[in-house]
Amino acid sequence: MDPHRLPPHDFYIKNIAHVLRYKNDQRLAAYDITEPQVRLLGHIDGALKSEQEINRRYLSKAMQISGPSVTSLLNSLERNGFIIRRSGNEDGRTILIELTEKSQKLLTEMSGILNEITDELLSGFSEEEKSIYLDFLKRTYENLGVNSHI
Repeated sequence: MDPHRLPPHDFYIKNIAHVLRYKNDQRLAAYDITEPQVRLLGHIDGALKSEQEINRRYLSKAMQISGPSVTSLLNSLERNGFIIRRSGNEDGRTILIELTEKSQKLLTEMSGILNEITDELLSGFSEEEKSIYLDFLKRTYENLGVNSHI
């Protein structure tokens, strides 16, 4: 095949992301939670473990979404019993969030689910290829100028 006729890199990146999100949503449906909500829970969990101050700006930057979108996700998580949220200071910008037992159980189970998805994604790769692929993904992510706690 002519290498000039191959689809561009972003074709594969976008489609891999689409398929992964679809598979994640299928697995998460049983928990009555969406993939963005789980991602937000993961960021909250990471911030709590590292004693990072949690505010809407931090969560917005971590998730790469708007402040109102963060608020909407937090409202859904609270309404569905995954978090307990309180204002943390006098001006209300800091958020005190407590993960409920329901969310802690979900995060524990998600580790196994994510490992299954990763195993499926990297099926047939040698350990060396997996390491090289991860290095490429990290460099690609860093090229976008996105900082992450990962």
